Amino acid sequence: MGSETGNEKMTKTSPYLIALLVLAANSPAFCEEASLEEMKQRCQQAREIKIAPLREAAIEECVSSRRSSRTHEDCERIHRAFGEGGGTATGGFRSRMFNDLPECVEYFEAQHRQETDRSRR
Repeated sequence: MGSETGNEKMTKTSPYLIALLVLAANSPAFCEEASLEEMKQRCQQAREIKIAPLREAAIEECVSSRRSSRTHEDCERIHRAFGEGGGTATGGFRSRMFNDLPECVEYFEAQHRQETDRSRR
């Protein structure tokens, strides 16, 4: 036992390590995290499909405004977070656009379920 080399120890522990990793990867918590991230991506993609043409229209309006001397790049920078919501100049709050899409509702409900399950543990 004392004469084992590092490679021999690695060979003996590898099956256990592999089994542990396989069990961890198949655990519900790991799968929920992966699927939750996938749901979030689907929500973002669905929102972007809806927001992109509106953002482009806002950029074009910004550029073509008679009172504005802004370049297209300036207007793109100004509107890059178009649809994301957040605070307004007057201290109000503007909600994110298209959070009511089915992909987003599914994501928010799954996220809420996961948070509820964690708080019960």
